[in-house]
Amino acid sequence: MLQNLNVVEILRLGLSGFCFLLSLLAFWLIRQEQKRSKDPRKGIVQVIYIFMAVNMTSALLVAGLGYLTQKRTVNAAEPLSAKTYLVENTSFLVDLTHWSAAAGGPAVIRRSDFVRKTSDTTADFVIPSYTTGEGIDWKPIAYSTLPSFTELHAPDQLGRHSYEYRLPIGRQPRDHYEMVSSEFTFPSGFKNPKAEWWKAYAPYPSKTLSVVIRFPPDKPCRQIKVSRQEGAKAPEPITDNLPLMSNGGQVVMWTGLDIAADTRIGFEWNWDQTTP
Repeated sequence: MLQNLNVVEILRLGLSGFCFLLSLLAFWLIRQEQKRSKDPRKGIVQVIYIFMAVNMTSALLVAGLGYLTQKRTVNAAEPLSAKTYLVENTSFLVDLTHWSAAAGGPAVIRRSDFVRKTSDTTADFVIPSYTTGEGIDWKPIAYSTLPSFTELHAPDQLGRHSYEYRLPIGRQPRDHYEMVSSEFTFPSGFKNPKAEWWKAYAPYPSKTLSVVIRFPPDKPCRQIKVSRQEGAKAPEPITDNLPLMSNGGQVVMWTGLDIAADTRIGFEWNWDQTTP
């Protein structure tokens, strides 16, 4: 029975393959003892039982190691685990093509989120927003459930307008999917004609976050840096995933994967044409 086994290939399976061979050997020993014309020898049967107990312990060891390995894999993915909502994809189109130095804008930003509800929470999908300019104009583009955009009165934040973007899907069941897209216009939020910045905010974990920035034809991007800021931590430069620049700096593209909740992806660019 054991002559036709490819022992080498079985052992390549690791500990599970070794346990299989031990179990097969125990079966073979019992079979050989049963072939005897006399009664089975008590001492041999006892040894076989001990051997089988060792095999069972080895099998439990294999199962335990498999469970621990799977648990470590789950824990490794915890930064992207979603307690309430998981965003399959967030995309931004930042349009600066109509920007003028006199107005400090406009900057038209279209945001699209493909949202999945991952719990039984009744809390809505909410994204905060702010500007140091005159304000933000909002227009819904595509939706199944109409979102809202409300300015929050914060008298302690002078010169800063705060808003709340809300997708009211808190009463939807778990695993509900929603695709929503809105347009936000900053009429005067980009006043620096030499260097500016903007941050893409992911309040919920996002599998993919994509950003496309279009610059004015007569004021293309010359240099751009990207940073990541998680929660209250200090921003850290992103050096292993640089943005792509095309059309002589008129278009900049960046895509990131597995963005943790409460993360800001910051873009700082130089668009001063007098700088060499």
